[in-house]
Amino acid sequence: MRRYMIGKGILLFAVVLLFSHCGSKTMTVSSSLNTTETAYTNASRLLASGSYAAAETALRQALQINPDYAPAYEGLSRVAFEQGQTNQAIRHVLMAKLKDAAYVPAWMLTAEIYRSAKQYTSAVTEYREALTRDTDQLWVVDIYYDLAQTYEQMKDLEEAHEAYMQVIMLDPLHLEARASVSRMRETLGTRFLMKLRFENREDVLP
Repeated sequence: MRRYMIGKGILLFAVVLLFSHCGSKTMTVSSSLNTTETAYTNASRLLASGSYAAAETALRQALQINPDYAPAYEGLSRVAFEQGQTNQAIRHVLMAKLKDAAYVPAWMLTAEIYRSAKQYTSAVTEYREALTRDTDQLWVVDIYYDLAQTYEQMKDLEEAHEAYMQVIMLDPLHLEARASVSRMRETLGTRFLMKLRFENREDVLP
């Protein structure tokens, strides 16, 4: 699970660079053009290599360029979180939300932090909030998949099944979600399958 969360964090870093709605300012340092995005790109590379201190330095460089750059605060939160510094992670992710409440990865990371503390109900709340804020549906598949895993951790298999089905509807080739749905239907048994048939949902069987 920990390795998976680190990998998801790196993916978030990469996608944010393409779709972030946060503005950026530029400044010239040593005759080269620096932006929040280039600093963030550098931080993602450093985080992927496990160079947490250097990643933090790069993220703070982004904040020197633009103190209101929410992805940098989310990045600082992830750096702290991966090192087990939960209080620091919470402080930074709250700042990311304060700077840009529409920045979806901050809500997703908050949910991850809650999951790590086994506060699953709070994690579900954060994921649901992330869904409402993801108006462009850039993160919706990841959110539903993580939400499904959270419900599994809560032993709420029917809700987990529904969340996995949302993943499949959005991404029919999502093999992990399909495998999870098959496994869950086997666990839930005949009564659950009859319920699906009663709801005329046989056509969505993976």
